[in-house]
Amino acid sequence: MTEIDKNVLTDLSKNQKVEVVVKRDASARAGELDLVRVFSNMGKKRKIYAWLIIACMFIGLAAPLLMAELKDRTENVSVVINLLYPSAQKRLAPDGKPLDVNYIKSSYILQNAIKKTQLSEKLPISALERNISIEELLSEDTRQKLEVVEKVINETSKDYEEVLNVDYKYEGKYIITLSNGFSTDPEAKKKTYLEGSEMTSLLNNIAESYSEYFYDTYMDLTLPDNTLDSIRSTDLDYIERLDEIVTLLNSLSAYCTDDEKEQYLNYRSKIDGLSFADINDCIRLVRDIDVDYLYAYVFYNSITKDKKSMVTKYNYQLKNAERELEVILGNIKNNEDLIAEYKNKKIEVSMAGQASQTSSTVTDYYNELIMSQSDNYNDKSDLGERIANLNDKIAGFNTSSKDDEQITFVKEELTSLVNICSTLYELTEEHAKEILESDSYKSSFINYIGAQYLNDYFFNVENLKKAIMGLVVGAFLAVVIWGMDGLVEEFKRGSEVKGNKDEQKEVKA
Repeated sequence: MTEIDKNVLTDLSKNQKVEVVVKRDASARAGELDLVRVFSNMGKKRKIYAWLIIACMFIGLAAPLLMAELKDRTENVSVVINLLYPSAQKRLAPDGKPLDVNYIKSSYILQNAIKKTQLSEKLPISALERNISIEELLSEDTRQKLEVVEKVINETSKDYEEVLNVDYKYEGKYIITLSNGFSTDPEAKKKTYLEGSEMTSLLNNIAESYSEYFYDTYMDLTLPDNTLDSIRSTDLDYIERLDEIVTLLNSLSAYCTDDEKEQYLNYRSKIDGLSFADINDCIRLVRDIDVDYLYAYVFYNSITKDKKSMVTKYNYQLKNAERELEVILGNIKNNEDLIAEYKNKKIEVSMAGQASQTSSTVTDYYNELIMSQSDNYNDKSDLGERIANLNDKIAGFNTSSKDDEQITFVKEELTSLVNICSTLYELTEEHAKEILESDSYKSSFINYIGAQYLNDYFFNVENLKKAIMGLVVGAFLAVVIWGMDGLVEEFKRGSEVKGNKDEQKEVKA
């Protein structure tokens, strides 16, 4: 009978039960991992690893906060300075010269700003200057062109020289940035740090000091010329004092109607409610009624303190005026000859299908000759009028007679006119001072948007995110170590079982 036949059961009844016993050898699974045992091993050390998890979570939480505390502080504040006059967009000062905005970092400006701020920490000027940066803003149109050029270069790989072909225009705006962390040596590890409020105040005072310097340097509104001493002088003769009064009133009138003050001519004073236009009306009224009448009275009555002295003065002035007229007449004759002999440049104009034509073009030199000749004729007219007046005065004072009543009248009127002129001058001067000291005038050249410091708290969103992430990572690492410990224990148990099996086999052998 074969081995197969021996294993085949014969003669089994239908209801006979067959029991199969499978013998499982425990040593056969000695090398397998039992997750139940792994978790069991972990459970045995749960108290130890509970403290480990807490410790790792604490380390993960503290490490990012410690790094945030130890890293260098990089906060800064900025102001925007806006130059409002037209030539600012051409990077020019109000006087037409190139504008040097870097003067905002000068020791004069920074020293004034430090004095105003009264910092808690002493800062050297050089350290403060090092931490100030200036950025000039391009106009919106220029920025759009640069964006287009950049896109074209990126897409077509053209040369970067395309950028140089852009016509750069500016807005007259500058961003002034102050960075924290001050030291005279840029490589120094120890730096002086200011609080946010101090940095804000310091930068605002720097901008304010620069505005004051700019205002004092480039303001074009000046006070009127003061010639009150000349009209108050009793050493002058009556007609001379009247000449000085006329000069003063004409000067004040020109000051009150100056086109450069166009936006301030109708500005009404908060003190007296007057404007430059109102003051000028008063000036013209006094000049046309009081001064002209008294001047005519003195002139045609030849009223004088010293007839001989006055005639001598006017003769001297007449000779000087006649010499000036001779010079002007000579200049007119020379210019007439130059203009008559001057030949404009000839140019040929060629057009397709037509014969070339010759034309002349006017040069700058020819224009200068014409303008100079016009000025000469104006000077000739003024001198002719002046000479005629001097001749009339000389003829009148040569035949003057002394009248005590007339002299008394003239003295009284002169005293009254001097008081009126003094009042008009003071009104004009006070009005001008009020405008000069007003914020509207100061900000007509330059203004700035003050700095605002957004306090970067230690427990800000960024630091809290890093701390929470560190806490989660610490807990995760602790759990991983705990699980690895349970696996190590399971591996040790498997190694021990396998070792016992090998010993049993050796004993049977």
